[in-house]
Amino acid sequence: MSNTMDRENRLETAIHIFDIERYATKDGPGIRTVIFFKGCNLRCAWCQNPESQLMKKQVMYYRKKCSSCGRCISACPCNAVIHDPERGFLTLHDRCTACGACVDACFYDARKIAGVSYTVDSLMREIMKDKSYYKESDGGVTFSGGEPLLQPAGLEELSKKCSRAGIHTALETAGHAKWEVFKRIIPFLNMIFFDIKHIDPDEHARYTGVSNERILDNLVTLSSNFENIIVRIPVIPGVNDNMEIQKRIFSFLRNKTGVHEVELLPFHRLGAGKYSGLGMDYQLSEEKNMPKEACVPFAEEGIAMGLAVHIGAV
Repeated sequence: MSNTMDRENRLETAIHIFDIERYATKDGPGIRTVIFFKGCNLRCAWCQNPESQLMKKQVMYYRKKCSSCGRCISACPCNAVIHDPERGFLTLHDRCTACGACVDACFYDARKIAGVSYTVDSLMREIMKDKSYYKESDGGVTFSGGEPLLQPAGLEELSKKCSRAGIHTALETAGHAKWEVFKRIIPFLNMIFFDIKHIDPDEHARYTGVSNERILDNLVTLSSNFENIIVRIPVIPGVNDNMEIQKRIFSFLRNKTGVHEVELLPFHRLGAGKYSGLGMDYQLSEEKNMPKEACVPFAEEGIAMGLAVHIGAV
């Protein structure tokens, strides 16, 4: 019985991630370690990290590194690798078990597994490797994704350990979670970056797959229970890049929440290449990167409405 309980506890507090970024400087104060959690309950058309969407492991393919030798096809025990003349050697993810046979067979690093599971303690050991940098720069750890709140048990335990170790903690979230999950986590956080994609619920659902009603309700409640919140607005061509929508978001923040600081994030295509590597289509493939200057009128309007608005990096 005790072995079964131990196994269940280990499974409950496992954390599924797809990357660890060290020495980051854009996701909170100082030098930070960013932990990218795997799994997301939104499907944003402009998602930078499509490998974050599913909780399970996936095989990523990098065509530019591929020699077209075909070893991956013969190595796969599930017949899950096919050759597409236009996109290369793709993985059929409904067949793939992410066993790694095709990755091991590739001599050119054209394939890799996206996703790894850590125990809380093993991930904490990774975080502690950088503690000297946090101390010197007033930095810390940022939990990003994907959506970290989809793994509440592991996130709560990890953030608690960081807090007890004196490490500054920040959370990046799209806010689509039960309020009870926020309540579990916020005692161990120092900062929250909270995304608002759109103010209209139907348009939000059109571009992300879910309505924004729970998200906005959570932000209202959160701002009454937590002070250090920065709202991030990704500015996306054809989605929310007009003054009316931005003004409605600013009005909501000013009139319904206690949030004062806003960061506008101009659209960029940094994650576009990942889609083909996962056999996915990128919905905004025709859009170009948005210069920071395109967001200046929105920032000025937000400042005129009494908010502290700045433009993030492209």
